[in-house]
Order: sequence, then C-alpha cells, then structure tokens
Amino acid sequence: MTVPGAAAPGGPPAAPPGWYADPWGQAPTRWFDGVGWTASVGPPPWAPTGGGVDAHDAATRMLLPVGRSPLSIVAGYVGLLSILLVFAPVALALGILALRQLQRTPGLYGRGRAIFAIVMGGVFTVVLITVLVHASA
Repeated sequence: MTVPGAAAPGGPPAAPPGWYADPWGQAPTRWFDGVGWTASVGPPPWAPTGGGVDAHDAATRMLLPVGRSPLSIVAGYVGLLSILLVFAPVALALGILALRQLQRTPGLYGRGRAIFAIVMGGVFTVVLITVLVHASA
C-alpha cells in the first residue's frame, strides 16, 4: 500500500481517497481524502479496505499467514519436521508456547497450527524416546 503525501497546490491529488497506513502510527489506518490526512482513523470493521487483504476472512487466513502469531507459524512448520524425530521435542515446546501466547494476545489466530505442533511433537517425542530406549538396550 502506498502512503500518499499532500497534493501540490492546484495539482492533481497525490493519491486517490482511501484508507492508508497511518503515517503517524497512532492507528492501523487513517483516511486520506485525496488532499490531506483527516482525523478519521481505523476503518470500521465492515468497511472495505481499498482492495487489501481482509485478515478476518476465514478463507484468507487459511491461505495466507495474516493475523497469525509468528510463533504458531514456526511451531506448525517445526511440527511437520518432527517426523525426523530430533525436532519433535522442539515442536512440542513451541506449540505450547504458541498456545500460551495466543491466550495472552486476543485477536491473533494460529491456534490450529499450535495444536498441530503439540500433537505431532508429542507423538514423535514418544517415538523418539522409544527408539532411544531400544537402542540403548
């Protein structure tokens, strides 16, 4: 998303009116009226975001990691790698940490990935322990 500047006096608008990232960082977005920044911040949840990605759309969240906890994303991938056994305890730990982070930070998504990491990490940690016990016997 481009951040518009002020229009030149008498010239065309620097950018079309719309919601853009707040240049002052006081809110996620601020309304640019085609000439300058207004006091309106955030768009309402029901308003279109100018063709951007809607982080609250379930289909978008399934395809793209928008609105997800970075820790849950990492936990999910390490959960996949837990098939190699050495990553299993790490996946288990990351999944637990991701769930704790999601409980402390409402509004973030990623619970499914965190649970996936816990399940895969738990199952393959048991397999790893079994392999180690049988190898040492």
